[in-house]
Amino acid sequence: MRKLYIFTIAALAAAVLAGCAKTRTEDETTELRDFFLAWMAYTYPNVSANSNGIYILEEEEGNGVLYNDQDFAHMEVTVADLEGNISSTNNLKVAQQLGTYNKTNYYGPVLQYAGEYISAGLYYTLKGMKKGGTRKVIIPFWLNTYSRYDSQEEYIKHATSSSSGSMYTIHLSDFTNDAEQWEIDSLQRHLVNLYKESADSVSYGLYYHQLKEPVDTTSFPVDTVVYINYTGRLLNGQVFDTTIKDTAIVHNIYSTSKTYAPQPVRWASNAEGMTLNSSSVITGFAQTMRQMRKYEKGIGYFISKLGYTSSGSGSTIPAYSPLSFEIEIVDKPE
Repeated sequence: MRKLYIFTIAALAAAVLAGCAKTRTEDETTELRDFFLAWMAYTYPNVSANSNGIYILEEEEGNGVLYNDQDFAHMEVTVADLEGNISSTNNLKVAQQLGTYNKTNYYGPVLQYAGEYISAGLYYTLKGMKKGGTRKVIIPFWLNTYSRYDSQEEYIKHATSSSSGSMYTIHLSDFTNDAEQWEIDSLQRHLVNLYKESADSVSYGLYYHQLKEPVDTTSFPVDTVVYINYTGRLLNGQVFDTTIKDTAIVHNIYSTSKTYAPQPVRWASNAEGMTLNSSSVITGFAQTMRQMRKYEKGIGYFISKLGYTSSGSGSTIPAYSPLSFEIEIVDKPE
C-alpha cells in the first residue's frame, strides 16, 4: 500500500485540478492534502513540518545575522517539483549539471522582494535562516499564496494552488530593507577592492574613474556627434555589451549579427537628451558620458536606479544590479 501513494499523488493532483479548473471544493482540497501528507510520510519518513509548515530536507546554517522580515533578500534560488525535476535556477553549478548553462546569462545571487511581497511558503522558508545559510525545503501547495493566515488549517481552507507542492533550494547571502543603499554600499566595497580607496560620487549613485586624460577639457557643444567605444559589465566582471569585437569574443558574447565599431553619440544639454545611434540611453550611461571630454577614457559605476532598475534586462542583467561602463571617446571610423 505504501507504493500506491507514490503513483497516486501526481495522478490525483492532475485529476482534481482538471476537474476544478475554476474552483476546487473543500473535499478535493482535503483529499489532495491527505495524499500529499501520505507521500511525504513515505518519501521522507524522518522529516516533519516545522511550526510554519515547511519541510526542511537539508540545511547549512549561516554564520551571519538572522533574517527578520526584511523587504529584500539577496539569494540564489533553485526550484523543482516534488520529484526533484528542476524548472529554474540561478545557481551556476546546477545549470551546468543540468546542461542548461548559457554563457550569456547571469548566474549568482539576485536581490529579490521578500517579506510580505513573496509567497507564504518562500517567506516561511527564509524565516529562521541566517546570512550565509542554505536550505533545501519542500513547500506544500497550500502555502503557495501571497495571503497570510494564522494557521495551517486556514491556509488549507483557502488553497487554490495548481501544484501539489514545490522543492526549493535557497542560499541566502544577504538581506536589507533599503535596496538602494544596499547597492551603494556594494558599489563602494567594489571600488575599494579595485582602487584601494573609497570613491566620491559625482552625482547621487554614480561614480567616475578616469583612465586617460582628455586632450581638451572644453565641453562638447550641444548637437555635436562624438564617437565612442564602450564595454558594459556587471560588478562581478561579466561583460554584457561591447562595441569591441575582440572583447566580445573573449567574453563569449560575440554575435555575427552585430557590427563592432565605434558608435555615434549626439551631445545634449542634459543627460536625458543624450542619444546613442539616435536612441535614448540609460541615465547612468548618459551621465558618465557627460563627465568626459575629447579623447578621454573612463569608467562610470552606477546603481540600478540609473540603469535597469528593479526589472533588470532579460537573463543577462538581474534586478537591482549596479553596472559599470568603460567608455572611450575616439575618432569617427572611416
